[in-house]
Amino acid sequence: MDSTENNQSINLPNSPQAQVEERGLEDAQVSIAEAGEEEATAAASGEVSAGPQSAERASAPPTTMGGASSGEASDNEEGEVAEPESSQQSILNGKIVDLVRFLLIKFRRMELTTKAEMMNRAMRDYEEYYSVIFSKASECMMLIFGIDMMEVDPFVHAYYLFPALGITYDGIMHGVLGVPKTGLVIIVLCVIFIEDNCVSEEVFWDVMNSLGLYAGVNHFIFGEPKSLITEYFVQEGYVEYRQVHNSCPPRYEYLWGPRAYAETTKMKVLEFYASIVKQDPRSYHEKYAEALREEQEWA
Repeated sequence: MDSTENNQSINLPNSPQAQVEERGLEDAQVSIAEAGEEEATAAASGEVSAGPQSAERASAPPTTMGGASSGEASDNEEGEVAEPESSQQSILNGKIVDLVRFLLIKFRRMELTTKAEMMNRAMRDYEEYYSVIFSKASECMMLIFGIDMMEVDPFVHAYYLFPALGITYDGIMHGVLGVPKTGLVIIVLCVIFIEDNCVSEEVFWDVMNSLGLYAGVNHFIFGEPKSLITEYFVQEGYVEYRQVHNSCPPRYEYLWGPRAYAETTKMKVLEFYASIVKQDPRSYHEKYAEALREEQEWA
């Protein structure tokens, strides 16, 4: 693998979380994570709410992960009135948050949803913005939670929600309860594949740290990531976590587990990764050739 591929894999400048935050949807992550077990219980009891609270939470102007710069802070102190466009975008962000929360409930209940239901539950009075809200919410579902949407009835625009890339595990009962972890499974598989199918624990956690995930520190969506990955993902067969042969002191590394090979392909994972970093998957020449060779062997 050339140096360009290696640097991109380690830095992940356009990680899923960063991409969503850049689009002003970071409040969706916080709001959904806080709902967690509470909304899972509500879904089980049949109480589905699109969450006016989430709209209020997301009404604040979006910020990036790093917060405002000193220059931006001084501008705010001048007391300038926010432009109408900013206020409108904040409202739309709130509708996106509402729709994401609603879609997660439908996913947990394994129910179809329709365009009419989504408009009624999450974007009432904002129907003219349906395409924008739906597009951003779908992107959030895929990038953060690893949940894809498929239109199963084009006449009523009915959609079925399912884990992406062929993964069958959603991780709802692990980490933060009620929140799918498929997205993290996919990211872990991406990192391992891009790092030549076997990544040292040190390099692996350098990448995870760049995504805001730290071993031993609870994450508001995924919980404690190291136990989630090295215990549950390993138990589920998606990851192999093993000691490096003859290492002293012992060192560890991550590989794909048997269930990952059974359920998805390197090509699907590469295409997902390339979409995150906004590259053509063929620009990763060695990885693309490897993935293509594998598909031909299994054909």
